[in-house]
Amino acid sequence: MQQQLTNLSDKELISRARKQNDREAEGVLMERYSHLLVAVTLPYLHKDSSLDPNIVFPTLTQRLSASLKTQTIYKASEWILHIQKGYLGKPEKNTPFYPSREVRDLLHIENLVDKASNNVIDRNELVVRLAQSMDRLQPEEKTLITHFYIDNKSFAELSAITGQTRDKIRAQLKSTKGKLAKLFMNQGYVK
Repeated sequence: MQQQLTNLSDKELISRARKQNDREAEGVLMERYSHLLVAVTLPYLHKDSSLDPNIVFPTLTQRLSASLKTQTIYKASEWILHIQKGYLGKPEKNTPFYPSREVRDLLHIENLVDKASNNVIDRNELVVRLAQSMDRLQPEEKTLITHFYIDNKSFAELSAITGQTRDKIRAQLKSTKGKLAKLFMNQGYVK
C-alpha cells in the first residue's frame, strides 16, 4: 500500500489524510518533507543551544499532523515553513497556516473546476469566465498558455518555437498562469 501512496501527489496525500483519516498517507507526506523540516530547523537549533532537538522535532511533527487535519494546505513546503517559524518564534502560541493570496486564489479556482466537473451550469459559466480572462491576456501570453495546456507542447518544443531557453519559458508560463488566475478571480467580482 505504501508503495502506491508514494506515487501520489502532495494534494492527493493531503486529501486522503484529511478526508479518510489515512495515517499512511500522512506518513508518506511527512517522510517526503522530513528533510525540509530538518534543513529549515537546524540553523535555529545551532543558534539557540537551549533548544533540545529531542523536543523540537517531535513537537513540530505533532503540530504538522494536527494542522494537516484542520487547515487548507496548497503547498506542503510553505505549510512546513510556517509551522516551523510559528513554533520557534512563539512556541506557546499555535498560529494557524494561512496561504498567500495568490495561493488561495489558485486553490479557489481548483475547487471551482472540481465542482464544475459535476455540474453542467457551473462548467459553462467556468468556460465563459476562462475565455473572458484569456481574452485579456497579451497575445504572446495567450499563445504560450494555449501551446502548453491545450496543444500539450513540451518545454523543449516551446523553446524551439520561440527561440528562448527552457528556464525563460518556464518563468513566463508561471507568470502568465498567475496573471490568468488573477484575471479569472477578478472576473468573478466584475459580473
